Amino acid sequence: MNDVDPSPITPTPGTAEGLSAALVVRDVTFGYDPKRQGDPVLSGVSAELKPGRVTVVLGPNACGKSTLLRVMLGQLKPWAGEVELGGEAVSPLLGEPLARRVSYVPQRGEVGFAFTVRQIIAMGRFAFRDEAFVDQAIEKCGLTDVAGRAFNELSGGQQQRVLIARAWAQSQSTPSEAGDGAVNVVLADEPASSLDLRHAHEAMAMFRGLAEQGRAVLVVLHGLELATRWADEVWLMDRGRIVASGSAESVLKPEVLSPVYGLELDRIEHDGQAVLVTKNPPNGFGCDTLEG
Repeated sequence: MNDVDPSPITPTPGTAEGLSAALVVRDVTFGYDPKRQGDPVLSGVSAELKPGRVTVVLGPNACGKSTLLRVMLGQLKPWAGEVELGGEAVSPLLGEPLARRVSYVPQRGEVGFAFTVRQIIAMGRFAFRDEAFVDQAIEKCGLTDVAGRAFNELSGGQQQRVLIARAWAQSQSTPSEAGDGAVNVVLADEPASSLDLRHAHEAMAMFRGLAEQGRAVLVVLHGLELATRWADEVWLMDRGRIVASGSAESVLKPEVLSPVYGLELDRIEHDGQAVLVTKNPPNGFGCDTLEG
């Protein structure tokens, strides 16, 4: 990914202080059983996504992180509770109306036809009926050399960069779209899972740039390193609940994280940057930790 100035129309940068939440999750409970029996995947989840901030969602596998994003997108209807986007219920906002307000990076891109990289990125602009910012997104994500190739021919990491580029292009505003017509929420589900270390940090820098443009950005991550480097706020999930939330400094502490992950963690400061390390890693699934 390259550092390119795309010269978009930039909203006034926002901060968490004094601004209304861009998206609100209010007491949401959800499960996949259509009869609503058994244990729900999400239980009483409430949270606010703030503009001008990068919020990172952390938690063990199968704790409900991806399900929460799908509920926030209106793809899944909660058993109870609600999700509001700018004071309006998300559930009726399908297709184009939602795409004008929320961009989304899925974990994986599933494409049934031989669409090219450029065509996939241009799909991010369907709600606006133009191809503005597509070329900038291709260049910004370092995809110029593969722009004409079929998406399905790319490596997993390259595909993930295409999906990030698509969301970035969707999130930019032309003069006619600025204000109420612009995307103001960005949701990304494990966008760095297939990226190497450099591209992972470059992707997070792009999300940081979107937050600095005033968007509310929510990123699901597994890597604590990326979270400590890029998060403004953190939602820590465990067993379908948000068990801790707040500033990155208040949540990314061993005493908060260790009970959730079942590992003894330590926090080290290096050149003013916090690093979280595992003190006694396990030696296999379900095995005791290695001493040393």
